[in-house]
Amino acid sequence: MTEPTAKARLTQGPIGAGLLRLTLPMILGISSSLLAGLAETYYLGLLGSNELAALGFTFPVTAALMSVTLGISIGLSSVLAREVGGGDQTQMQRTTTGGLLLASCIMVLVTGLGLVTLRPLFSYLGANASTLPLVTDYMALWYASLVFMAIPSVGANALRATGDARVSGSLMVAGSALQVVLAPIFIFGWLGLPALGMTGAALGNLVARIIIAGITLYVLSASYQLISFKGLTPNFLFSAWRRILVVGIPATITNLIGPISSGIIIALLAGYGQEAVAGFAIASRIEALFVIPLFALSASIGPFVGQNWGANARQRADQAMRLSFHWSLAWGIFVAVLLGLIAPLLVEAFDSNPLVIHAAKAYLLILPISYGAWGVIMMTSAIFNALGYPIRSTFMSFIRMLVIYVPLAMVFNFWFGMLGIFAAAATANILVAILGYLWNRKTFKPLVLAGG
Repeated sequence: MTEPTAKARLTQGPIGAGLLRLTLPMILGISSSLLAGLAETYYLGLLGSNELAALGFTFPVTAALMSVTLGISIGLSSVLAREVGGGDQTQMQRTTTGGLLLASCIMVLVTGLGLVTLRPLFSYLGANASTLPLVTDYMALWYASLVFMAIPSVGANALRATGDARVSGSLMVAGSALQVVLAPIFIFGWLGLPALGMTGAALGNLVARIIIAGITLYVLSASYQLISFKGLTPNFLFSAWRRILVVGIPATITNLIGPISSGIIIALLAGYGQEAVAGFAIASRIEALFVIPLFALSASIGPFVGQNWGANARQRADQAMRLSFHWSLAWGIFVAVLLGLIAPLLVEAFDSNPLVIHAAKAYLLILPISYGAWGVIMMTSAIFNALGYPIRSTFMSFIRMLVIYVPLAMVFNFWFGMLGIFAAAATANILVAILGYLWNRKTFKPLVLAGG
């Protein structure tokens, strides 16, 4: 077997250019994933508002399940980036294999738990007699695809940890393209197949994920030699799992706090009718498209900082941190102005129901004010995770969602109605961004000065 090809590519060259090399493929990959989600929203919108509302109820649960995979991926990326920076390639190979095994085992357990709690969970979230059957049909297949979702997610983070975002971005684009092509075939019954509605959307997702999971395993093993069971003893495997989970568990909790809070918010919105939830579903999909660069940069800043910190290039790592904050604020200002101008036109393309349109417009006129601050939170959390301080990311998420956002949403909902719920989210973003930035500077600036 040839030696692993991963090298510490991020410790040399201009910092801005290095971040862009990581970020641009991620923008393409995340864009394709979110466009696939937007296409799914459009397809289901053609079926009716009930289907859109049902899709809205799935958001906090699917986000929570993705958070479990993302937490493991972040843990693996954190460990792996520092190993790459330190030049330990054999350890890196075994760690990647262990991370994939860990993610697969956890997803099998989560799938079983999800299937037995389908109806009571979504009934609690507010799905009624018209939407609950649609939600459960969709989610049954969605749960079945979890293992196949985890493999590409963990594999992509492993590749980014080595400094290669091109291949991981390409895999994301391929998976999204497959979903966009397959979903309408199953939803509407093209090519002589039966029309399955929402079940068809989940089936298209499942088939696409199976295909991309197979390709990911091939790329990791054949092209990058990042999968090998040689020397993967139980002792090493459990050691690798421990090192991954030291970051992965807090990262999972961090990412779970958001969906749990969103579930509470959706329950509040359901008080304004199923149309309000449908409007939230549309606005969330549109929002996701406009914050793609922030998500991409947060996925890139961790490996960049991790490799340089592992190579003891701390000044370079610190410069990258500060640059990511500046880029986040600049993009946030641009998007706030842009959505202020075009949000009404975007919303009306998805649904003609005036109640749905009102909810979506309100969301997209208030939340974008805080997108730059949200980006600063993303960068701060990614940096803390990358450098082995995951509890701080968890604490920030807890403060943002459960201490500020949810209580403030309940109060503002009483005073200002639905608009107050959205204003509470913007307020939480701004306050926690200030906290995160100051905490980042207090934590890492002294270490940079001490380490050179």
